[in-house]
Amino acid sequence: MRGIARRIRPSGQTLIVLAVIAVLLAIGVVLGLPFLHQGPFLPSATLPWWVLAIAFAVTETCVLHIQRSREARSVSMSELPLVLGLFFASPVALFAGRLLGCAATLVGLRRAAPLKTFFNLALFTAETAVSLAVFSTVSSWGGGHIVLTWAGAYAAAFAANVLGGCAIGLVIAVHDGRLRPRALLEEAFGGQAAVPMVVTVGLVAVTSLDASAESAWLLAGFGLLLLLAYRAYASLADRHLNLERLYRFSQLVSTSPEIDQVMSTVLGEARELLRSDRASAAFVGPDGGLIARVRLGASGRLARSEEPSTPEDDWVLQHVVAGGQPLLMPRTTRDPDARRWLATYGMREAVAVPLKGGTGVVGVLVVADRQGEVRTFEQNDVLLLETVANQAGVALRNGELIGQLRHEALHDALTGLPNRTNLQRRLGSALDDVRTGRTTGAAVMILDLDDFKEVNDTLGHQQGDLLLVEVAARLTAAVGAAGSVARLGGDEFAILVPDSADENRVLRVGRRVLRALEQPVSLDGLEVEVGGSMGIALAPAHADDPAALLKRADMAMYDAKTSTRGLRLYEPELDTNNPRRLTLVSELRTALQSGGIQVHVQPQGRLSGGQVVQVEALARWRHPELGNIAPDEFIPIAERSGLIGPLTTYVLDSSLAACAQWRANGHDIGVAVNLSTRSLHDADLVEEVDRLLRRHGVPAHRLTLEVTEGSVMADPARAVALLHRLRDLGVRLSVDDFGTGYSSLSYLKRLPVQEVKIDRSFITSLREGSEDVAIVRAIVDLGRHLQLEVVAEGIEDQETWDLLASMGCDLGQGWHLGRPMPSEELQPWLRTRDSARSRGGLRAV
Repeated sequence: MRGIARRIRPSGQTLIVLAVIAVLLAIGVVLGLPFLHQGPFLPSATLPWWVLAIAFAVTETCVLHIQRSREARSVSMSELPLVLGLFFASPVALFAGRLLGCAATLVGLRRAAPLKTFFNLALFTAETAVSLAVFSTVSSWGGGHIVLTWAGAYAAAFAANVLGGCAIGLVIAVHDGRLRPRALLEEAFGGQAAVPMVVTVGLVAVTSLDASAESAWLLAGFGLLLLLAYRAYASLADRHLNLERLYRFSQLVSTSPEIDQVMSTVLGEARELLRSDRASAAFVGPDGGLIARVRLGASGRLARSEEPSTPEDDWVLQHVVAGGQPLLMPRTTRDPDARRWLATYGMREAVAVPLKGGTGVVGVLVVADRQGEVRTFEQNDVLLLETVANQAGVALRNGELIGQLRHEALHDALTGLPNRTNLQRRLGSALDDVRTGRTTGAAVMILDLDDFKEVNDTLGHQQGDLLLVEVAARLTAAVGAAGSVARLGGDEFAILVPDSADENRVLRVGRRVLRALEQPVSLDGLEVEVGGSMGIALAPAHADDPAALLKRADMAMYDAKTSTRGLRLYEPELDTNNPRRLTLVSELRTALQSGGIQVHVQPQGRLSGGQVVQVEALARWRHPELGNIAPDEFIPIAERSGLIGPLTTYVLDSSLAACAQWRANGHDIGVAVNLSTRSLHDADLVEEVDRLLRRHGVPAHRLTLEVTEGSVMADPARAVALLHRLRDLGVRLSVDDFGTGYSSLSYLKRLPVQEVKIDRSFITSLREGSEDVAIVRAIVDLGRHLQLEVVAEGIEDQETWDLLASMGCDLGQGWHLGRPMPSEELQPWLRTRDSARSRGGLRAV
């Protein structure tokens, strides 16, 4: 006989189970009623109902429990009293004995839920009725021949088991939410292997009793021995299964180096080995207080929490952690502390054992709510869970060691930062996210310290190591949550910024990193200046695989170092293997000679009233075959090829010629021209500027020369001396892209400048109320205190214009005022704008 041990959950499924119960009762009534008036099949011996009740109770108590997933199936020897009842008891006595004996077991021993009790009693009723019907039908064939009566007994037992299997399979299908015919057939015909043996023993007992009633005592002794042997076999089989699972568990935890994997395996196997619904671990600190809980969810994923301990928890911790003893809390426990703890967490039963780590007891391992209701937790389960906990403790200690080794393999020993291998893994993961669409982009930066070799050579490698440790700490603090810092080796570091497609955001991170290196580092009583050169590459714009992205960030870094820019974003022309770059070098020289380079201008206006007072000259190259080539592409080519000098002279000459023309037509507007780093190293620059001013008759104060902080820092002494000579000519000087260099405040007062230009990267996000608002306000205040005019570039809307005006910024430049245009189109544009302003068609701009 097989009985169901699954808990039936109260829901809409309960109605279906009740319907199954009704059908089983109907089968029992329809098939059983015709036999109620009959007497025993063999009158030689008569078994009363109470003897059968005892026999059924004993066989239902001595069962073999088989666990299948969440189902606990009990296999008993109930066919033995069933066969005896078919031959020697009246049908009424058989029904009464079986129902009363099984009811006593279900309610008194197993404490089954009411619905489960009703289901099993209905199933026993139907099985008994089917057994009677099949036995009577088969044994009546051939005039009651002894062989046919034996066949009837076999058929009756098989038929009862098939019915029971179908009913149990149907209830399982209701619980799982789907009906699988194959599984239903397995339930119906599975587990029949022991039936012939038990029926055969029953028929031997029938033959013996029919021959002599005195043999009942001998049969009773034999039956008791058989039950004990059956029980021993069941226990042995259960232990064998547990040993097999423990062996598998040991293999699993020994091959799991990660702590999370170990805990997931431990809790999963503990739940499986003890056939429980719940498994968890609670970890304690050195003082014995609860610090964290780990639970294994239904999906198999770990869930962590840091809930404070309750008074009920303190009782468990005192017993298990402080006392080092396991706790067995079966569902029948009467211990008030155990009952309170179980009720606090909604458990029916539980086992808690110490979990030991490298420093002693580190926590408590708990399993709760055994699946099914045929058994509760026993002392053997405590021993089994202690074995699991011991294996887990070894795995945790191994996991700590392996984790330490893995950390050392993936981190730099000196600084503790991730190393190159670690960076490549993280970068690969970030690029996978980009390729699959989970993120929109990523960036990698490579930073190389300036003159680090001199520190090692002068102060020694020990001081050089201290410098690297300090740099690592500064970089980590500067990057913060935006990304992660790694050391590639020597004085080279890398920064990974995942999940970022915003070029301006990445550049701000890069500038913040360089500013973190502004303050000198104290080494052996000496203040050592430390700076760096940084290259940036973006994914997927520049590359979509780790090796290529790192290579291009390295190219940009090398360019930043050789051109002394400090910060450089990768561009295709940096690739020395780029055939386009080689082609453009020769064609740029031709364009300069043939007038292929044009000068466009972009207006700058006063924020307070909108009057245009100056324009910025911008070089443009329209290639006859390649179309428009951006300045960001051809200007670096000019710097590397030695053409930057002729290009600067060409732009100055064209700009001053246009300025002279505007002045002649009544527009007293100045012009600003950018100077490159190499121009500041040109000893003839001052004479060339003076010559061009005199040639076009433009007052020196109408020319503004813009320099970047990086270009000045390439050779501060020479650059500052050259700027003073230009200032002596009367030329206005401006610091372009102010705020993006790493020496803004420390060198500004030394430069003979009259103007600073706030980089557009700080302006574009002003409306969003970002941290750039505070930066721009600080630059404006600084300019006011140093009596410098402040120009904001990149203004694209009236709201930003008004915000800058309210801050006290002097001049504004951007598409909101006017887009770059050929120099000859400026005067028509001015006339159209003045006309619109006079009609009130424009606001401040």
